[in-house]
Amino acid sequence: MRRFPLIITLLLTVSLAYYIYTPLPDALQEQWKLMLLDASFRTITYTAALMQWFGFGHYIPSTRKYVEALEITDPEFLPGVIVSDETFSGVPVRVYEASGGEGGLKRGLLYFHGGGWAYGSAKKGASDKISRIWSDELNAVVVSVEYRLYPEVQFPVPYLDCLTAAKYFLSAEVLSKYFIDPERVAVSGDSAGGNLAAAVAQEVHTLHSIVTILSPSTKLICSVFTDLPRPQHESKVRRSGFDLSSSSGPGL
Repeated sequence: MRRFPLIITLLLTVSLAYYIYTPLPDALQEQWKLMLLDASFRTITYTAALMQWFGFGHYIPSTRKYVEALEITDPEFLPGVIVSDETFSGVPVRVYEASGGEGGLKRGLLYFHGGGWAYGSAKKGASDKISRIWSDELNAVVVSVEYRLYPEVQFPVPYLDCLTAAKYFLSAEVLSKYFIDPERVAVSGDSAGGNLAAAVAQEVHTLHSIVTILSPSTKLICSVFTDLPRPQHESKVRRSGFDLSSSSGPGL
């Protein structure tokens, strides 16, 4: 009988190690941290699915809360960037304004975060950090759109939120308010946000000519709005490298 607790402990230890262990490339550093993070996400997903099975609501909002709790948002990161929460035609957005720069008109950038149309936030984690970096390094006004998510809403609501914010942002009054050069305005997004960026860019072509640039990874889409006439070949998707920091050529 004394061996029984030892056997149970051994079995639980082996089971836990098997659950956590995930084969990873040898080149990756701190592999156990990645394994623990992966195991944590799987545990959250399984727990939320079980809660849904017992009738405690949809699993996505539950997992979203856990994921957002793990995201690190540093409000002091790049303190030179002025951050404000605004509403564009009823759509919540977070505006990032570079306080330095060369003076004069600034670049403008609309950003749609990723997350499978069900996760993510314009105001937290990586989305907040990348918006601050872009605003600081590009001397740009970055508008990150807090579009509504599934399952609280269904398609095409996320797309319509992004389109509404884009049309509002592209108005002459708003561009003037933020001192944005109307010939250097772009829309971007990662993952699901890249899909939204491409769809918004196609829809607003009736208001502006568009040059769409596709990054080599095809996960980040940047569509530049411009009223200037362009050769036909420049209006097609470019699959070469693209330097957002450049002030010449088809960039920002």
